Amino acid sequence: MNDIIQQIKCLKVDNIKIELIGSWLWLSGDTFKIKDKLKEIGFFYSNNKKAWFYNGAKYKTHKAFYKNIQELKNRFIYKEIDLNE
Repeated sequence: MNDIIQQIKCLKVDNIKIELIGSWLWLSGDTFKIKDKLKEIGFFYSNNKKAWFYNGAKYKTHKAFYKNIQELKNRFIYKEIDLNE
């Protein structure tokens, strides 16, 4: 997961937030200009949550048990990743 975080840091984009929720990375904010790079890295977009996610899988799963990011944060261990570290 550290290599994925490092790749995002190298993009040097302002106004994005990276959160580790459970074992998945979630990326939100001003991501439109880097969407192709995120897809290349292996991220998928969740339209319901309005955020990109990375779980290490090659294909997007279609199980949507949690309706929003806050429900995920309430259920799983949560940590916000500082892009300046």
